[in-house]
Amino acid sequence: MTDIRPEAPHHNTLYCVKQFGCRRLECLVRNSQYAQRRHRQVAYGTWQPFMDAEPVRKHIESLRAAGVGTVPIAAAAGVSTATIGRLLYGRQGQRPNAKIRTDSAQAILAVRLEDCRIPDGARIDATGTRRRLQALVASGWTFTALESEIGIHAHCLGDMARATSLISGNARKVRDSYRRLLTTTAERCGVGAQARALARRVAEREGWHGPLAWDENSIDDPHAEPETSEPYRPPMKNGRDSNRMEEIAHLIGLGESEASIAKQMGSSEDYIHDLVVTLRRRNDMRKAA
Repeated sequence: MTDIRPEAPHHNTLYCVKQFGCRRLECLVRNSQYAQRRHRQVAYGTWQPFMDAEPVRKHIESLRAAGVGTVPIAAAAGVSTATIGRLLYGRQGQRPNAKIRTDSAQAILAVRLEDCRIPDGARIDATGTRRRLQALVASGWTFTALESEIGIHAHCLGDMARATSLISGNARKVRDSYRRLLTTTAERCGVGAQARALARRVAEREGWHGPLAWDENSIDDPHAEPETSEPYRPPMKNGRDSNRMEEIAHLIGLGESEASIAKQMGSSEDYIHDLVVTLRRRNDMRKAA
């Protein structure tokens, strides 16, 4: 009597070959590559089929906190939803798995937020969106100017810059626009000097950080702290070191305006303003101490 096995539920892991005897070419190739890799690692004494599940579980939880469901995570990683479920909830009344196959763990850990398509109407954590908007304001952008760039009303942008959650569609608009606006300046896009100065004063008053405080890995992380150290800048053409804060402090003490200092040092007003803000914060910290 012929043994007819049911069709495998999916064909993106070794499961279909091992459990259902799948004979698809791509599945057989995947299984063969796994067997060869296992054989080599066993020979070299580096075979570690399982690893601690806790880092993987925390990664899944961080994605879920951002509004991603378990189904998109599993699809992006190429594992079954059952694998995700056993990590989070266990199976049949048992505790969540303490170990996970190394290849599955590596696939899940490689999943990024942008790999998971979240419905536009889903509510997600606003940390990354809030930081991006605040960074743009600190760079001289007003919410009114950003309205036409992002496609969201200025009042809504102001609310989002202070929000704890928002819908995914708005977060995606801000993220895409932020990447584009980092390649230009508010001045080049027609934002006047008075409006830029006002935006920076708002950012300074609110304690908002500019784009240099975050990178792609930290800006969406609710637990990440801003990088506030001054980045290295090469010497200016006139030979002055662009990090000579004492010179700027001296000129400020003489009553020179930011525009005048920028002209004397051969730098931009935007850059001089950032350094002046840093100086003021340092002085405030010294007084508080």
